[in-house]
Amino acid sequence: MRNTAKFRLSTGMFKKGKVFMMPAQNALEQIRIKNFSKILEVMRRMGACSLSQITDQLDVGLTPVKKCVEEGVRCGMILSGDTADSTGGRRAQQFLINASYQYFLIIITDNNDFLIRLYDFNRKCVKETRRRFEMARYYESLCEAISPLMERYAVGTICLSIPCVIKGGRIIDWYYNRSMVGRDIRSDLEGRFGVPAIVQNDMKLTVLGVSERSENAASPNLVTAQFGHNGIGVGEMVNGHVLEGAAGFAGEVGHTQDARKNIMGIAYPSKIVRNIIIYLNPDKIIFYRSGRQDHFAEIFQRAVRGIPRAAVPEYAVSDEYHADIRAGLFRLIDQYGYFRRRENEK
Repeated sequence: MRNTAKFRLSTGMFKKGKVFMMPAQNALEQIRIKNFSKILEVMRRMGACSLSQITDQLDVGLTPVKKCVEEGVRCGMILSGDTADSTGGRRAQQFLINASYQYFLIIITDNNDFLIRLYDFNRKCVKETRRRFEMARYYESLCEAISPLMERYAVGTICLSIPCVIKGGRIIDWYYNRSMVGRDIRSDLEGRFGVPAIVQNDMKLTVLGVSERSENAASPNLVTAQFGHNGIGVGEMVNGHVLEGAAGFAGEVGHTQDARKNIMGIAYPSKIVRNIIIYLNPDKIIFYRSGRQDHFAEIFQRAVRGIPRAAVPEYAVSDEYHADIRAGLFRLIDQYGYFRRRENEK
């Protein structure tokens, strides 16, 4: 059953008709969202816990933690649990996340498949499926995949990853699907289903995702790269910020011209990687394995020839392409406060 309580965190999105628009966030609002998302993260990790236990895990005081938790209880996001065993003083009230408060629908467009996962509010996957589609019917097939899940679950946010150039939810360029170019797919989804939608390029999501890993905490300049069936994909993060550019075109290195434009070889990928190192000077590059390319040691060694040692980044090879996309989407959910229900707001 859908929760009808309102959660009045001031930074959320407002509705224009049925289309959700994100207002500018001031510094205070950003802090409130950050604190609340951190509290929820702690509660997901620890399960039932007291206010003091939550506070011990964070760099914020008891008062803001208490206010957020009380607000979460009022709206049904957080549940009051049992009291903990006494250690000599007053028994502490326990709190836990309401797993059914809302669901997050994550859809990854991978070649001609939709990889669909539905997560509850504890971010545990409750349903997973793969759905084939024809590129000419992309949007229709997408809606057909979404509709039955919207009818059965209290989906609060639709999250979509697409291997194309996107800016502000609008498809700027899609080499493999020209019919979708110019379409504001985010607004279309929000208008049709009445909930917020996140729509972003797959590689930009991966670099957001890898930045969440503990081993990359000291690396604010990151690059992710894949040479796969969708061509060359690159995600770029500089000083902790994902590069998009004026039209979302930043990182579209597949447009680099070369007489030997072969992503399955060594020469062309090495040229791409060398240009990335020269123009962005990243701390680390994460390569994703694919069926078309797995010779990353050779590619990297050729790319860094002649580059000053201090400018040579670390590199790693990963099989977590899809997992990093999902992590990137959850990062956006937290960053913009999509973790609260908005269906009853005026």
